[in-house]
Amino acid sequence: MALAPAWKKPRVAGPVVWWLRNDLRLEDNPVARAAVAEALTDQRPLLPIFIFDPRFLDRSPYGRVTDPDFKKSISTRKPVDFGSRKTNALRARFWLQCVRCISNALSASGSRLLVCHGKPEEVLASLPTGSLVLCQSEPVSPEQTDVEDGVAAALADKHGEIWRKWGAMSLYHRKDLPFRVGEAPGNYTELALTLGWEDLWRSPGRTPGATPIRSPVAAPQRLPQAPDVELPGIMPAAVLADDREALKMLGYSPEEVEEAMVQKLPAGGEVAARDWLEKWLREEGEPKDLVEPVLWDLPTGGVTKGHDALQWANLARPDGWLRVSHYMAVGCISAREILARAEESPNYNGVAHRLLWRELHRFNAIRWGRRLFWLQGPGRVERPWSWDTAAVEAWKAGRTGVPYVDACMRELQQTGWLAYKGRKTVGFYFVFILGLDWRIGAFHFEEVLLDYDVAMNYGNWVVVAEVDKSNRGAHGFKSVEDLAAWKKEEFEWKLSAEKKNDAAGEYLRRWLPELSKVDAAHIHEPWKMSAELASRCGCELGRDYPHPLGGPFNLREENEDTERRMHPNDSSGALYTYKQFVDFALSKGYPASFGKKCWEQAQLSSSCSLQEQVTQLQGQLEAAEQQLRTLRGT
Repeated sequence: MALAPAWKKPRVAGPVVWWLRNDLRLEDNPVARAAVAEALTDQRPLLPIFIFDPRFLDRSPYGRVTDPDFKKSISTRKPVDFGSRKTNALRARFWLQCVRCISNALSASGSRLLVCHGKPEEVLASLPTGSLVLCQSEPVSPEQTDVEDGVAAALADKHGEIWRKWGAMSLYHRKDLPFRVGEAPGNYTELALTLGWEDLWRSPGRTPGATPIRSPVAAPQRLPQAPDVELPGIMPAAVLADDREALKMLGYSPEEVEEAMVQKLPAGGEVAARDWLEKWLREEGEPKDLVEPVLWDLPTGGVTKGHDALQWANLARPDGWLRVSHYMAVGCISAREILARAEESPNYNGVAHRLLWRELHRFNAIRWGRRLFWLQGPGRVERPWSWDTAAVEAWKAGRTGVPYVDACMRELQQTGWLAYKGRKTVGFYFVFILGLDWRIGAFHFEEVLLDYDVAMNYGNWVVVAEVDKSNRGAHGFKSVEDLAAWKKEEFEWKLSAEKKNDAAGEYLRRWLPELSKVDAAHIHEPWKMSAELASRCGCELGRDYPHPLGGPFNLREENEDTERRMHPNDSSGALYTYKQFVDFALSKGYPASFGKKCWEQAQLSSSCSLQEQVTQLQGQLEAAEQQLRTLRGT
């Protein structure tokens, strides 16, 4: 058969563009390989581009910065300003270092990275006619999906197109899943079993028909030469090489730049990520000095005898465990490379366990869509909230008067890092003790965390705030004060666990210099010091250190009982905590305030006999129920 004449052969125009996003690496990068393959197949130039989008750096209202008029959301919504940036200067500096590292790696391979500052739909609209853009899609983020849609529309106007690839941000590839990506199980154990893990809480075994996890793929061995293209907002090489100048170009003030420059950062980039992982694998992440950790606030029954492959002891520490999440967040290393490298590690079970939690959050974010960012959360939970700006600022600055909370928040502000338990505890305090709008806390974390990941951050916040499911416990309250009273005991147990795990207060002293002279007996509870002792320690409450917001709190020993009273409707004479009073009221369909009232009415004289107390309480309950029926009737 004769070949088609040249004039009938399909022709392509414009370069193949590898648009890097949160996949700043060459190893195990399917998008990079696909872009290289397309360029080589059609003998087209390959242009790697990274774009700093100002919408994800600047101060902005809460919500979709890519949809300011809410045309893709609820038309009646109004912008809400929480006073935060999308990315602070410290995280931007880490981002810059990771971009610089992939730029150097591309240069060493004969290519070059074009770095721009601007909206991607505007930058890429200036590409030559017929350009093909390949990128890793990010379906967990409605904002990033909006950006992809904007780029697609801009390219279509110039006869170009965008190919959105699943890539390797997730552990599993969507084509391998036994369910539709938006219909994944929302429960961790159910997800693990559905994917073929036998019991990830105890072992890393998988069933014969388990969903496959693809092996990491090698970096491209040959990169086509990049063309000379002029695009808007190009960052000159000299500016990219200088953190100060680059941060200024990205819109940070001199004060923000200098603050970020004096803070210590982990090394950025793919090589640093892999070196960190290899170091961790050699050391195996064993706990060094925590002999009997308190695990009250972890989803486990405790450490079994022998090797603890899930490393609960390390999660009880303020230092965390693997600490590779900041590299994963920008794509310097993939989840499946971490899993593959850890396969021979004695802690493989723990690595798989943690990575599947990450996978669960990603699936949940895809399923929930924009509901993940609602005040009512995916569970559509209606509750009272506070917007006390003074309390918000005290929490952000680590000036709440609660030492563990303050130490965590100062570590977060100064390093961009906070261990798992710290994040949970400061979030719980923010939501339930201060009663503040959880979205303000989540948005602040988005601004300051080096390892910010939209699915992990907002997914964990809705769980902590108990708005992820409609049947969670924190509902039925009419005031934030009632909610705080109901949760206060639980928070005290959390603080008690931290005291047990850091009895000497070493973590607190590291971040709270004003408590450096307070002895170990009081450093977790400075409000218990006498005025004389506080003066000698240089830590007078209200002068040197704040009074505890929402407190004071009563830290407890593991075997210590809490205050209990007789339930008015229980003739057995059993005693219950305040939380159990409220839980009982809610379970019967009464408001939380009814449980609180019963608790207050349960304060009877100790001289009363048990039967007299029961009789009085029954009468009080009947009267209260009659009053409630009357109110409902009106």
